[in-house]
Amino acid sequence: NLTQRLTALPDVEFGAATVGHVPVVNVNAAVRYQSIQGFGAAMTDTSAWLIERETSAAARDQLMSELFGPGGIRLDFVRVPMGASDFTRTRTPYTYDDLPPGRSDPTLRHFSIAHDDAYILPALRQALATDPDTEFLASPWTPPAWMKGNHALGNQGDLGTLLGSAYRPWSEYFVKFIQAYARAGVPIRALTVQNEPGTPTLYPGLNFSAASEATWIVQDLEPALAAARLHPKIFGGDLGWGPGSNAFMSTSVFGPARSALTGISWHCYFGAPGVMNEFRQADPGLDQIVDECSPGGTSPTPTSEILISSLRDWASTVALWNLALDPTGGPVQVPNHGCPACVGLATIAENSGAVWLTRSYYQLGQVSSLVMPGAQRVSSTHFVSYVYPHAGVNVVTPGLDDVAFRNPDGSIVLVAYDNAAAPIRFAIAWRGRALQYELSPGATATFVWNRP
Repeated sequence: NLTQRLTALPDVEFGAATVGHVPVVNVNAAVRYQSIQGFGAAMTDTSAWLIERETSAAARDQLMSELFGPGGIRLDFVRVPMGASDFTRTRTPYTYDDLPPGRSDPTLRHFSIAHDDAYILPALRQALATDPDTEFLASPWTPPAWMKGNHALGNQGDLGTLLGSAYRPWSEYFVKFIQAYARAGVPIRALTVQNEPGTPTLYPGLNFSAASEATWIVQDLEPALAAARLHPKIFGGDLGWGPGSNAFMSTSVFGPARSALTGISWHCYFGAPGVMNEFRQADPGLDQIVDECSPGGTSPTPTSEILISSLRDWASTVALWNLALDPTGGPVQVPNHGCPACVGLATIAENSGAVWLTRSYYQLGQVSSLVMPGAQRVSSTHFVSYVYPHAGVNVVTPGLDDVAFRNPDGSIVLVAYDNAAAPIRFAIAWRGRALQYELSPGATATFVWNRP
């Protein structure tokens, strides 16, 4: 109920190993898994406008400190839409090379990121100034309409395919975007190839088949980036955890494009996180990230569980969706079929400029503020399962869930969550000693010990 939101509670002590008849979380830091790179959310057009234009300077500075600062939840990863997503200030989609119907621009003579100068780039620069280690990942929702078979920014009926004549211009569009953002003081260190390819949408989207995407990466995108001496990390996928993603990923990731890819990006929708573990086993060299999740909107799984389950299934980075939305969950392109009931990490009221932080902010902070970049996940006992019976349900079975880490300074972090309807008493065992603790339903606790 947020009465103890990110509150430092009295210390508890490890004592005798006898713990009685309660679940015991055995933490073994000698067994290590993936390294953790960071946590964050997306700076959509909507989020940037609310942060930059609808708050006072003092409120904005405080919010950015709460999001990215050492006294806040220490976010260090920001997903940046390349042009419009469904969340735009004007509720109207756009790209960086829009032209009247019937015209095209294969040399990208009209390309411009001027739209972003007003509030997106200032918001990103302030995030970077607050935390100079912030990593920016760019994701496109659509090419310009003149590059597409349906001559529209949307992908209604899955008719928004990329024209063959646009393969080269689309790759150069990526180059120009990265170069323009670098000149504006925002370095793009990573990118995804296409947000949710093949998802029929009224808002910006592209039907980019797995085979076509892989061919484009190898023949156009990678050579264009190399020619410009740009070497961002490239993530394939950008799809939900659902079964439909498996065939797409297998073709786009494990085909000819594999050598160009750093890893796979996932959204926490319509499936369970175990699919990430499956791909990890198939190719341990692929980095796994979750770059979009909107608990409470598209996913009913709580933020704490999204974090724990994603990290237990090899994610190195976990990012939620909008950094900020207004009290109605917008502004968003209507009709809002993409993310109804979504909330941001912060809620900002346009008329008053009032800012308040949401439950997702505090649950994300239970991990992001205490698990440092470069930490490694370590072994801890697991008591629940991750399953997806159908839409609209929590993918985690009731019970105690947890995940543990070893920070670079040697400290150990255990995050525990009560996913049941009743309080859970449990024990934590570490090097022959133990302690007991009780969590309320829906409560998250983070334990830190072995500090130098």
